[in-house]
Amino acid sequence: MQFRIPKRIIQTGKTPQQPLRNQAMMSNLRLLNPDYEYMFFDDRQVEEFIDAEFPQYRAVFDSFRVPIQRYDFFRYLAVYRHGGFYFDLDVLLASGLSSLLELGCVFPFEGLTFSPFLRTHHNMDWEIGNYAFGAAAGHPFLEAIIENCVRAQKDPAWVKPMMRGLPPLSRAEFLVLNTTGPGLISRTLAENPELAKAVSVLFPDDVCDLSSWNRFGDLGIHLMEGSWRVKTGYLRRRLAQHLEAWKLKRLLQQSVKLGKTRSYIPRAYPGGIERRPAPTDVQRPLVSILIPAFNAEEWIAGTIRAALAQTWQPKEIIVVDDGSTDRTLAIARQFDSDGVRVVTQKNQGAAAARNHAFSLSQGDYIQWLDADDLLAPDKISRQMEVLKQGVSGRTLLSAAWGRFIYRPRRAQFIPTGLWEDLAPVEWMQRKLEQNAYMQTATWLVSRELTEAAGTWDTRLLGDDDGEYFCRVLLASDGVRFVPAAKVFYRSFGSDTLSYVGCSPSKQEAQWLSMQLHIRYLRSIDDSPRSRAACLQYLRTCLIYFYPERRDIVEQAKKTAMELGEGLGVPRLSWKYSWIEKIFGWGLAKWVQRSSRRIRWSLEGRLDKALFRIEDRRLAASPGNRRTEADTSLMVSAMAARPHDYEPPLPK
Repeated sequence: MQFRIPKRIIQTGKTPQQPLRNQAMMSNLRLLNPDYEYMFFDDRQVEEFIDAEFPQYRAVFDSFRVPIQRYDFFRYLAVYRHGGFYFDLDVLLASGLSSLLELGCVFPFEGLTFSPFLRTHHNMDWEIGNYAFGAAAGHPFLEAIIENCVRAQKDPAWVKPMMRGLPPLSRAEFLVLNTTGPGLISRTLAENPELAKAVSVLFPDDVCDLSSWNRFGDLGIHLMEGSWRVKTGYLRRRLAQHLEAWKLKRLLQQSVKLGKTRSYIPRAYPGGIERRPAPTDVQRPLVSILIPAFNAEEWIAGTIRAALAQTWQPKEIIVVDDGSTDRTLAIARQFDSDGVRVVTQKNQGAAAARNHAFSLSQGDYIQWLDADDLLAPDKISRQMEVLKQGVSGRTLLSAAWGRFIYRPRRAQFIPTGLWEDLAPVEWMQRKLEQNAYMQTATWLVSRELTEAAGTWDTRLLGDDDGEYFCRVLLASDGVRFVPAAKVFYRSFGSDTLSYVGCSPSKQEAQWLSMQLHIRYLRSIDDSPRSRAACLQYLRTCLIYFYPERRDIVEQAKKTAMELGEGLGVPRLSWKYSWIEKIFGWGLAKWVQRSSRRIRWSLEGRLDKALFRIEDRRLAASPGNRRTEADTSLMVSAMAARPHDYEPPLPK
């Protein structure tokens, strides 16, 4: 349907008798647009209009606590019913409106937003204004605004995300802005991408130039009388103004980095507005850093700081707390105002938390990050540089990773056969042949590839990342390894999610993952080498189940016979094989697990003690105090030399 704005101007005020200044503004509108119908509504006429045209909204209209909220609501209803242009009484035009009629729906650029919710969740550092706008009668975008005004009154929880991280002394004013004003209509624009296609925003040449804010394109200017503002004491008002100015200065510095111009292209999927740079600039994709968290109070702050320290812009950070019983959620929420979105859910497992995080994301690329791991500050930037080499959206980007416990500077970067550019078949063959893997955070995945792979499998209590990235790999055109990009993987031995041990549920999940690995490889290549790789994989991992899970062992043997050979019996290292020969498998495996748990515990305690000593040493030097998270930000160029290292149990 093609919309056209009718030649009509709508204004409202308390009474028909307006001050001389307002009269001058009103006359100016009519003189510049002599062939336009002019409609003015005073307070009595506004109420009569509501009763006659929208009686279903009378209770909502009366429930607004601040008069400006009622005026806001009325202006949307009036233009929705009659069509035309609405103007506040402090808007001065310099020319007529006829050039805008064909746009169908037009709103002015208000300014850069204070809202962390718009910036992080919708990748939108600006807002549109409601002091002047035009639309055809019955325009669906105005209908969506009206519905959201009603929703904001009936469901205060819906408004809360827009209120987080805003200057506290100005909270009452921002509540108005986010329930009926620019905050609400900007959110409506962001959350209705299909409707946004029918809305024209009058952006200035430089959105970071404060003198270009609050202008109706090149046609007029909003004089910003601010008569609607909540009345407070002088000292409180002045302090609030200073705090807003200080915060705006910081936000302006962030926005300047994104360039002078803004436009928007609604995404094809729900949830947001995608910023685009000026045509002469290089497009910079949005990267979503997604962090599932469960009982990670000791590490979550460092992980979020490492995500915030990423040099790549633009980025969004989403933390999904999976029903933690410690202080994980409270600590994560301390970062809300720093551009981090934090949500919580009932405990459902890591895979479900990752799926939830992805459903909230808007990024062109996805960075998965566990709640106890760290990224080097330039990790994402170095991987994104590869895009300049013309790789497709179906190319999977990987990185180097090093294992540490408390001290990331001591991380051990030990290359495997997967640390190369590889085709999907070769990558999977090497993974199964060598029992190698890439840590979850090493990957950077395009949204196109992520959506093609499907969701994380919530049945898998362990090795969910191994199975998931096999599917991603199958949908890809290959892996591009970026050695300069680094990930720091915190390893706690038996405390890790990937540790199987003697848990029946984890054993079953591990076997399911193994079956899927084999199926995936054989679906793209069933050559003798692939079959041999699958057999080797079964033999390496049989130790997980032998001898206590006879049911799984029998299934594994059947799978091996389908591949052409028998499976045999797993082998223990010399340290435990003699125990097996004398006392049997049960005791041998118990001693193996116990000795490893003891070794891991001792290694962890020692590393923690050394970390604290180093931290105290830094604290003793004036001005040099470092936290673990701060330390992680200094390791981007570090590649630790290989040490004597005993591989963990097969993963």
